[in-house]
Amino acid sequence: MSGPAASQDPDVTSGSVGVAGPSAAAAVSAGSSGSSGSAPSACAAPSASAAPSASPSSSGREARLAARAPRHVVDVVATVLLLVLLAVESVAAGGGIVFLSLAFHSCAAPGNTCDAGLGTGVVTVGPVLVALVLVGTVVGCVLRLVRRRLAWPLALVGVAAQVVVFFAALLLVDAAVQHGF
Repeated sequence: MSGPAASQDPDVTSGSVGVAGPSAAAAVSAGSSGSSGSAPSACAAPSASAAPSASPSSSGREARLAARAPRHVVDVVATVLLLVLLAVESVAAGGGIVFLSLAFHSCAAPGNTCDAGLGTGVVTVGPVLVALVLVGTVVGCVLRLVRRRLAWPLALVGVAAQVVVFFAALLLVDAAVQHGF
């Protein structure tokens, strides 16, 4: 090949800059202009001091990784605590919705009417919705944490969604069972 291939990375500057960066190129050109006996030692000193200044995070992929926002410890702790709360709430809500099926034991009493189709649908679909909210919230929070974005608001929305699912199931079961006097 006639020369080095041009980099496709938009963070890398174009030109004839070596691996060590522009300061090392200037040191090499300054060191090559002198031809006395002490030139090799003078040339070695600037290039040795220039090499540590050109860190791997100065260009390319390393620069993008270093430029990422720092991980917020408070966000991670709050998200984990809210997800644990969501898991406990999901077990309680799912069990509570299944427990609502006991309301249909009063259908045999005189004067009571029941919509068995609505009640059965609520008791079977309710825990599935609870599980979907739990899984969706956990997956969303993990994706947001990996992308270093705030995740605790999503976990809080998941907790609120579980409450909504449980009370919607409670209202539907209450509407399915009509007590007569």
